[in-house]
Amino acid sequence: MRAMRFATLLPLPLLLIACGGGPSTEATSTETPPAHATSGGESEAEAHPLRTTVPVPVPQPAVAREELSAPLQAVWTQIEETVAVRPPDPPSEATREAIDAWSEGPFTAWLTARRDQMRAVIQTSEDVGAEPPHERAVASGLMGYAMEDLAADVRGAPIPGDIAADEELLEVYAASLRDVLRPITTEAVVYYAYCQRRLAALGEESPWLPWRAYCVQRGREMIEVYELAPPAPEGSSDEDASEDEDASEDEDASEDEDASEDEGAEAEPTS
Repeated sequence: MRAMRFATLLPLPLLLIACGGGPSTEATSTETPPAHATSGGESEAEAHPLRTTVPVPVPQPAVAREELSAPLQAVWTQIEETVAVRPPDPPSEATREAIDAWSEGPFTAWLTARRDQMRAVIQTSEDVGAEPPHERAVASGLMGYAMEDLAADVRGAPIPGDIAADEELLEVYAASLRDVLRPITTEAVVYYAYCQRRLAALGEESPWLPWRAYCVQRGREMIEVYELAPPAPEGSSDEDASEDEDASEDEDASEDEDASEDEGAEAEPTS
């Protein structure tokens, strides 16, 4: 009964973010998304520009950042700007009333701004070209990190004291929070998987191997921490799975029929 009523205990912004969903996977779940830009390197870039953004914890690129395409550079900068805006300080009291006021006020405002920033990043990423392969891989890795960071920030939101003090209620709260965050965490895993797939095609001697390893490691940790299902192998579909299941059922039925016939033959009385 407590679990059935538990949705009312989650702060409203957490429910809203689940309804809003994560960014579209159209540009990250296929090898041929639309491209509107060159792959970079065509124009002379400014040497060692002064950056005002805080770096995000991703591997160094195999080429100078200024040698990446302009759209990818823009995605990278936007990601840095997005994650630099941290959640508001939690309330000084852990009462239900104080946390509700915080969650429906400054926390909601922060979530709304974060959602709008990610939409802008997604729009910019649509201009990242398909070649060279590392361009969209890096963009997906960066976006995976941004979604992972958002999930971690929401997961770290304060919990009312009465819930934190009740072991059973806290367990239900944590499970419900994982469900609310699933659209975000799943999107992060999809981005990381796409990053890994594109870089895997470059082979084991690729200078982008650290990025491939990063995307694999981050994706695996997301699956473990948030108890997610691993992404489906490339090229698989629900239809394929259904056909395999039907074929298996037909084979089992055929074997059962053959076994039944054999048993009937053995049981047939001799004249």
